[in-house]
Amino acid sequence: MFHDWYLDKNKDNIKAFETWECNRNKNEREKIERKSLDKQKKWLEDVFIIPLAKKKEEMFKTKVNDIDFQLFYLQDDDFNRLQQYLPQNSILIKISFILKKPYTSKDDGEFHIVYVNGSPKIFENPIVRDKLTGLPMVKPSTWKGHLRFAAERVERDDEAEKEKAIRRLFGSETDDSEALRGRLYFFPTFFEELPEKDVITPLERSSRTPRRGPIDLEIIGAEKKGMLHLLYFPYPKGNHYTDKEVDEDSKFLADSLKLMLYTYGFSAKKTSGFGVINKLQGQDIGITPEGFKKYFSVLCSSRGEIGEGEKSDR
Repeated sequence: MFHDWYLDKNKDNIKAFETWECNRNKNEREKIERKSLDKQKKWLEDVFIIPLAKKKEEMFKTKVNDIDFQLFYLQDDDFNRLQQYLPQNSILIKISFILKKPYTSKDDGEFHIVYVNGSPKIFENPIVRDKLTGLPMVKPSTWKGHLRFAAERVERDDEAEKEKAIRRLFGSETDDSEALRGRLYFFPTFFEELPEKDVITPLERSSRTPRRGPIDLEIIGAEKKGMLHLLYFPYPKGNHYTDKEVDEDSKFLADSLKLMLYTYGFSAKKTSGFGVINKLQGQDIGITPEGFKKYFSVLCSSRGEIGEGEKSDR
């Protein structure tokens, strides 16, 4: 739907393949092989992809400063109004963070371009963006995948209890006879700053020599700000639910968040250290209801408890 809207904005410049082919000069024609598919690919780039990318880039740059990012997130007032409809012991967790290392992700990339010597070229590794606003973002599914990865690496003496906690928080496998939806609901994270261009060179593990040529990619640079919002929603409860599970889930969730945010990261290229954050202070973490704050104090540095300290500029 969004792509159709952008197409409509550029409809006056769209040319039929035959018209485009006739208008190209001889030198341009000789640069492309005579195969029909090669010609059609070049036609799609010239007539659709690059013009649409230019239009989107122009619109994003003019609109990004007008967006109230708080509209995308569940606020305390919203949560308080909804509490009468939520299961008992539902918890809203808000974390305001600053990246210690860059964040990157892989989008489809059909409408993203870069300029090489003044000429637009299709960019192969754009960061994931929101389809409507064009804002760089972390998808809810990305948060869930990386947090589950970290949860599986949390150290616990009782592995069976650990597996139960993972199942409760993230949901059971599809072939589970007692399949349940996970208790965690993730919100997208939007970055206010536009992404930067970066280049990495993959290395061989053994020799540390280049495995292939440099790869261009988009990143959200270190020291950029973001917000993580997630909702713990203890329903459905399953056949063996007890209130003790909420305490166990909260402790395990906090340990999983700590491992993801500080050790493993939540980014592509995380084996290179991407996607970890600076140490959080108490004022960077919001827990509603406040009675559950004690479980998430492991996320803070030693300088203060959750909710304490001077106001952050994050």
